[in-house]
This record gives sequence, structure tokens and C-alpha cells, in this order.
Amino acid sequence: MNPFDLSSHLIHTYDAYPAVEAHPVIGITGNYGEQTCKLADGYYKQVVAAGGIPVVLPPLTDRDALLTTLDHIDGLLLSGGADVNPLFVGEEPSPRLGGINSERDLSELLLTRLAFNRQLPIFGICRGMQVLAMALDGKVKQDITDVATIKHSQDADRGTATHSVTLTPDSLLQTIFAPHENPLYVNSFHHQAVSEPGPHLQTVALSSDGIIEGVESSELKPVVGVQWHPECMG
Repeated sequence: MNPFDLSSHLIHTYDAYPAVEAHPVIGITGNYGEQTCKLADGYYKQVVAAGGIPVVLPPLTDRDALLTTLDHIDGLLLSGGADVNPLFVGEEPSPRLGGINSERDLSELLLTRLAFNRQLPIFGICRGMQVLAMALDGKVKQDITDVATIKHSQDADRGTATHSVTLTPDSLLQTIFAPHENPLYVNSFHHQAVSEPGPHLQTVALSSDGIIEGVESSELKPVVGVQWHPECMG
């Protein structure tokens, strides 16, 4: 093994400086718990692969922190994670409600609504789609096991597709994910789901048992949410 030489790693940076091509900065909400803000690598690696610069956003509710963050990002990615506290939308908890983190919940609800008001592009993944709906006056079913007829929380590898979703023809979601195939086969890791998209979103993807699997803006804004984890499927 050759001795480590920092200069050899910096040479490409020096060669390019200052001619750096601009890339969109994408804020990704971090998964918070046990005094730790963390993020699965699929999110930030796929952002880089798509040409973006990922920035992990910790759960903050400070007004100046939220607004300054939004001033410096070009898009918002709402990542997956635990259940959302139903008290934030005036509901009592179901006996089947999973773990919650109110600190993360409030931060993301505020951040999402403020980003939406600023016309920032927003992409919600799994829990992120549920946060998106809740922040924009939609509703989330706390547990779908009483209505689901297929398995929505798979045991298979995260990159394995385990059920199909049917996309609305000519929707933005269909154009992005499945321009040449419909239905689309996806992975699945959830027991909650959007039940009503609300006035700002429309349903554009359904599983075979009628669970909402994708939403997008009903107002021609760059806002999309999916219930599956595309970052795990390349």
C-alpha cells in the first residue's frame, strides 16, 4: 500500500479551480433519533449521481434557521423514517401507530409548507410523501392493515421490487418513472399511507389494493411524492 499523499487527491480540485460548474443544492431531511441526525446513503448518493449537491438538514424549528436554509437550497427532498405524530393534524393515535419523533415532525411540516409557498421543487419519499400531504392539508391513514390486501412492508432486500403500482397516464410521475411501462414494479416499506391528498395534491399512482402510492401537485408546481423508495432501486 502506497503512503497517503493528500496532494495527489487535491490535484484535480486545483486543476479545476475556479472554473466550477454550478449544480443544484438539494436539502435532504435527516432521520433524527437518540440525539443523532443520520441519513441512509442511497439518498445522497443518488442526488450526486443525478447532478445535485446534497445537504443534510437537521430538525430545526428556529425561524431564522428555516428561512435561511430555504434561501440556500434549490430543492427539498423529504426522506423516509418513522411515523408522524397524528396530534399535529388533530387526530388521536391509533393502537397500531409506530414510533414517532415530534421534534422531526414539526420541523419537516414547517419546512415543507414554507418550501411549497416559495415554489421550491419538493420530492417526498415514503414518510416524506406522508409529511408532504399533511403539510399541504391532506390526510394520512395511521395504519393500513385493515384495508390492505397485499404486503406493503416487505422482508426482501431493499432493492427488490415486490408489488406493482399503476400510474396515471401523462402524469409527471409516469413521465419520470415509467415512460414505457405501466404498471411499475416497486419496493415497499410502510404501514401508513396518504388517505386524502388534499387540495394541493392529486393521486397519480395506486397499488392493486387501492393504496395511494404517488401524488403530485394539482397546481402545476414541481411537487411529487412516492410511497416506495426509488433511491434503493437505482
